[in-house]
Amino acid sequence: MTLGLLAICAVPTIVVGAVLSYVFSLISYSLAIQYKALDIPRGARKIHDKPIPLWGGTGIAITLAILVLAMASSGLLVSSRVTVWQLVGFLCGLAVLTAGGMLDDKYDLKPWQSLVFPIIAAMIVVATGTTIGHITHPGTAQAWFLDWWTWRPVGFWKLVLPSDALTFVWILVAVYATKISDGLDGLVSGITVIGASMVGALSAMPAYYQPSSVLLASAMVGSFLGFLPRNMHPAKQFLGEGGSTVAGFCLGFLSVVSSAKIAIALAVLAVPLFDVGFVVLRRVLSGHKWYAGDKDTHLHFRLLGAGLPHGKVVWALWLTCAAAGVSALFLQTQGKIFLVLALASLTLLASWWAGNAMKRRNKD
Repeated sequence: MTLGLLAICAVPTIVVGAVLSYVFSLISYSLAIQYKALDIPRGARKIHDKPIPLWGGTGIAITLAILVLAMASSGLLVSSRVTVWQLVGFLCGLAVLTAGGMLDDKYDLKPWQSLVFPIIAAMIVVATGTTIGHITHPGTAQAWFLDWWTWRPVGFWKLVLPSDALTFVWILVAVYATKISDGLDGLVSGITVIGASMVGALSAMPAYYQPSSVLLASAMVGSFLGFLPRNMHPAKQFLGEGGSTVAGFCLGFLSVVSSAKIAIALAVLAVPLFDVGFVVLRRVLSGHKWYAGDKDTHLHFRLLGAGLPHGKVVWALWLTCAAAGVSALFLQTQGKIFLVLALASLTLLASWWAGNAMKRRNKD
């Protein structure tokens, strides 16, 4: 497929995905109200002042499934790099996370119960052949292949260690990076659009040319982009548990299936990931439960507490993620490592500044 033909396919995919996602969001909005799947403003993490319908991720998942099935049936997605079984695994994982998220939104499952669904989704992805085949040595830029031990008991199933273990962990890390970051209107939806766009852009470059990855990224961009108008501040509808976990699942899967472009996704998710790490460390050091939710420790909540407007905080984080993703496109392995370390320092510095500003504001 030529680059021109790829663009002809990718752009309509984004447009159709955005339209379908918007339409399905209206349907899921009505269903959420009908079945009382609402985000009630109670608890430490809630900053809205009225019940907001959830299940926004349901429309996104349905849209994404339709696009993937349509392109796979027409032969556009299946290639030497993306197999039918990998797409089956992705769609099954998508279904598991969406169903689990809808249950969680409706019945407010316990943390250990909600953890089951991401674990199952990650296991399905690994079992259907999506694994990180190699990692790049930061000093020599040589590939370290991870498929030195392989067991193939039946058919499509394969178990490759430590490749599978690394893939499983990466999928869960990506899932929880977006899940925990879903605290401000539109934040995670926008980050997902940015992350998928960056992986798609790299996959379209001549040196890494992978049409199937570009089209898959386009489907993800369109699906989340269509929901964004309803999720922007003040939000009419929230992603919900299903949407926030599907966001990370999409980025995690896409970065692996597109020849391990994990560095791009990692750069885009670096600020949310480091923020989560710093929050957990801060809670442990202060004697609080590491998993206890609040609105004083996460960076986005601290920036709000420092007096920055909701919309500006979201845009600032979007621009940071986008700048990180664009930078990673043009950096080699060592440069990407320095980029990630710089983002860690930036996250820590911004959190420290916002925390002090929030304390001064509260005293006044």
